[in-house]
Amino acid sequence: MVVSASEGGKTRLQVIPKGFLVEVQAKVRRYQEHRRARARLGEIYRKMLKVIDQMEAMRREELSQSAKRRSGGG
Repeated sequence: MVVSASEGGKTRLQVIPKGFLVEVQAKVRRYQEHRRARARLGEIYRKMLKVIDQMEAMRREELSQSAKRRSGGG
């Protein structure tokens, strides 16, 4: 089995000895799962920020309308 890895911007190929094949396959699988989970967290984080921004905009609008009513402008 050959595994490719990026080191310093260059792709390196490493031959995995047969005695380590199962261990390396498990580590590669865990790494791939980690990358997918990290990407998913990034998506969730972006969605959270969008909702927080929307909540902030709504709150500012409420405060603006409340101030207008108090001053008799609305």
